[in-house]
Amino acid sequence: MSGLVLVWDMDNTLVGNYFDVTNESTGESLLFNRKALAILKQAVAAKKRGVVDAIFMLTNNADKNFINYVQGRINDRLEEGSVFDYTMDRTHTARPQSDNPPKRLEDVEYMMRALNKSTYNLKNRVFFFDDIPDHEILSEIPADHYIHIFPRFELGVIDRTNFKPLEVAISARGGGRRRPKKQTKRTRAKRRRSKKNLTNIVDDM
Repeated sequence: MSGLVLVWDMDNTLVGNYFDVTNESTGESLLFNRKALAILKQAVAAKKRGVVDAIFMLTNNADKNFINYVQGRINDRLEEGSVFDYTMDRTHTARPQSDNPPKRLEDVEYMMRALNKSTYNLKNRVFFFDDIPDHEILSEIPADHYIHIFPRFELGVIDRTNFKPLEVAISARGGGRRRPKKQTKRTRAKRRRSKKNLTNIVDDM
C-alpha cells in the first residue's frame, strides 16, 4: 500500500515572520508554529515506518535563501538531516510563472515523479497544509485532507487548526505510537537465561 504524501506551505503556516537572512544586523529570529512542527515531527516518525512516502514544501515565497534558512532550522529542531524531500518555490520552472501561482495536485505529482515515487491513487494520499483556505488543490483532494492553518500563523495568535484527519490517517495505517509489548513470565525467564549464557561467554573469553 502506498504511503501518505504531506505537502506544506511555509509562510504563516510553519513560520510566522519573514526577514532578510543575508542581513545579519537585523538580529531577528524565526517565529515557529510549534503546533505545526509537532505534527511534522509525528509525520517524520511515520515516514521512517513507511506510513508516509514523502514530505514536500510548496511555497509561493521566492526567497531561496530564506527558504533554505527555514528548512535548516526545522531540521535542527526536529533533529533530522533533511525533513523535506523536495521543495517547489514560486519560481520553479514546472509552475505557472506569476506572483501568486496556483498550488495544484499536478505540482505534487511532479515532485513525486522527480523522486521516482509512485503516483498511484495520489489524490487520496495527499494531505495539504496552508493558511490560505482555497488553493486549487482543494478541489482535487478529499476535503478533510486540506488542512487549513487557522488562523494564519503570526505573532500573538492562538492556533486552532484541526490536524485530527492526518493523525487518524497515520494511526489507521499503523503509524501511531507503539506501546511496548507486555512481557510474560515465560519471556522474562527466557531473557534471564539468555543474559546468564551471555555472562558465561564473556567470562570464558
